[in-house]
Amino acid sequence: MQEPAEKAVELFRHMNKHRRDIFKAYQSFTSAIKKGSSIEGKYQSLILIACSILSQCDMCISLHVQNAATQGASRDEIIDAGLLAVAMGGSPKMMYMKYVYEEVEKLFEDD
Repeated sequence: MQEPAEKAVELFRHMNKHRRDIFKAYQSFTSAIKKGSSIEGKYQSLILIACSILSQCDMCISLHVQNAATQGASRDEIIDAGLLAVAMGGSPKMMYMKYVYEEVEKLFEDD
């Protein structure tokens, strides 16, 4: 069974193959936002974790948790970012914390 992040990468490959023009424009748009931001990369990733939970996107959660960890976010920072989304979205959003915890357990096995 594919992990959510692997599913996302597969989706990106399909989009790049079948609608490269749109996919590249989207990538340029998101890249410009990130590069022009006054928000440090780690914090961008933490915000995106909360947004992913509110959007109920398991693939997005997986990718953004991995990105946050790569940017230096701790286990607690990642979980707290997710819990902020739960505070805004209630019980339905809490169910998506499952994906946060799955990724955190893989990334921070030794902690």
